[in-house]
Amino acid sequence: MKFFTNKFSLLLLSCLLGAKLLVAQKLPKPEEEILQSLEHNLAYLSDDHLEGRLIGSRGEKLAYDFIVENFQSLNLLPKGEIGFIQSFQLKKIACKNASLVLKVKGNEVRFDRIAPGKSFPLSSAMPGKFSGKCIWVGYGIEAPALGHNDYANIKSVKGKIVVMRLGHPDYNNPHAQLAAYASLEAKIDTAIHKGASGVIIINTHDEILEPDFKPIVKAPFRAVPIYFLGKLAGIDSSSFFSTKASMQIDTMSLPLEGHNVIGYINNKAPLTVVIGAHYDHLGYNELGGSTYRKQQNEKPQVHNGADDNASGTAALIELAELLQKSPYRNHNYLFIAFSGEEEGLLGSHYFVDHPTLPIEKIDYMINMDMVGRLDTVKNSFSISGTGTSPRWDSILPAIHQDSLHVKYDASGTGASDHTSFYNVGVPVLHFFTGNHSDYHKPSDDWELINFKGELQIIKYIYKVVGTLDKQTKLSFSKTKEATTSSSNFKVTLGIMPDYLFEGKGLKIDGTTDGKPAAIAGLKRGDIIIQLDQYLIGGMEDYMKTLGKLEKGMKTKVKILRVGKEEVFDITL
Repeated sequence: MKFFTNKFSLLLLSCLLGAKLLVAQKLPKPEEEILQSLEHNLAYLSDDHLEGRLIGSRGEKLAYDFIVENFQSLNLLPKGEIGFIQSFQLKKIACKNASLVLKVKGNEVRFDRIAPGKSFPLSSAMPGKFSGKCIWVGYGIEAPALGHNDYANIKSVKGKIVVMRLGHPDYNNPHAQLAAYASLEAKIDTAIHKGASGVIIINTHDEILEPDFKPIVKAPFRAVPIYFLGKLAGIDSSSFFSTKASMQIDTMSLPLEGHNVIGYINNKAPLTVVIGAHYDHLGYNELGGSTYRKQQNEKPQVHNGADDNASGTAALIELAELLQKSPYRNHNYLFIAFSGEEEGLLGSHYFVDHPTLPIEKIDYMINMDMVGRLDTVKNSFSISGTGTSPRWDSILPAIHQDSLHVKYDASGTGASDHTSFYNVGVPVLHFFTGNHSDYHKPSDDWELINFKGELQIIKYIYKVVGTLDKQTKLSFSKTKEATTSSSNFKVTLGIMPDYLFEGKGLKIDGTTDGKPAAIAGLKRGDIIIQLDQYLIGGMEDYMKTLGKLEKGMKTKVKILRVGKEEVFDITL
């Protein structure tokens, strides 16, 4: 009888504890009201009026003004540098002018200026002045397994300017096997790997989609100049036999200003939880990044970025309200809407270098990026960063939300803002409902958002925060990163550059374990000023140098560490 009583008591105690946890994690706002405000906020942020929220644009200002208004209405405390705003400066490299001169049988064919739709350098082209002998390689495709190899009868292209035709022989067939080998990136990389000193791409087809001119130079650069001649240029393959070419690509610095929006709940607790989401997007694709291939002469289209990342920003506002009204008072909460994520995690990087509260007082960081397209069939989403603290493995599996299925990823790094916090030793979690065909396209609009699915993600995050409310600070652990080397170079150091650094040299924002930089002993904050025999003045010098080095070679790297020069042995 005593055994039965004890068993009953334990069962009753378990039920009471479960009920207590359930009450504690009940949302302090009706779900219907959350859905209404979620839809309202997300629809506003992704409206055409905001013109895609490009960093430094009018649309970005409209977006951050809206976020500030919401933070004020929730009685959050301003925790930026001027009120809720933390501004940061960045410089982009823009193509100022470019020219191409072809010398065909003693005659010159000149393209003296940039003419979008006709003649222009690609945004990944290495700036500078170049000249050399041209060699025609057809479509520039090397796919012997498919019976096609345009390089089969060419002895060498080393030191020559490779000229190729846009597309592939079966370009009208979207399912053609050769399509996988015919992208601009694949064909350019093949030419570079074979030693080409430059690439010219021409179009001789009437119906094929041509690349767009992008004034912003894409970093990291390809190691060679790359020029495109469209159908309107009137050039055919016969122009490139026994031809020489000279290319000049001039660039200029283009200053931009980004703005983080930071609100704070001060519970006078010793530790703070950071919850973040980026609110910037691609605008009209002025800086590149779109996956949409527009028709020739089609006007630029606004990229509204409803899922990427108006969804995360709207969720950020909802969580700010829920936690303001919650019983969870054992942490402070810092809500950050980042800008510049699309240009290289710029806003979050700036924050961790210029924090408005001490980094060591941050318990953990939750990042929401693309949380609005939960698949109604699979009903699953992913959480990355589960290896950044040894306690995540015991905390997360115990949290359940409706019938959601969770895929865990241990990595603390990725193409979103949690990476910046991981790099300074903060445990992170990144919530993501999955990629889709509208990613970085004008079609990523609010009508496609699964609002009920996003509410489930919000509820899940609320439970995570509630579960950790009375627990001790999470310990941090580094994770093994599954990274691949750049396809443009034979070597990689395994570093993440600091794209906001304006001094001389290349500043390291992070290193990857197991890669040459980390093995050699380089670390975040080091500034590379020389690699092998080559001086490194900035990103351009660094990329040029990588193109000159060979895998496996042993050399030295000179750095500045806290203002002092140091030299390290490194194996590439």
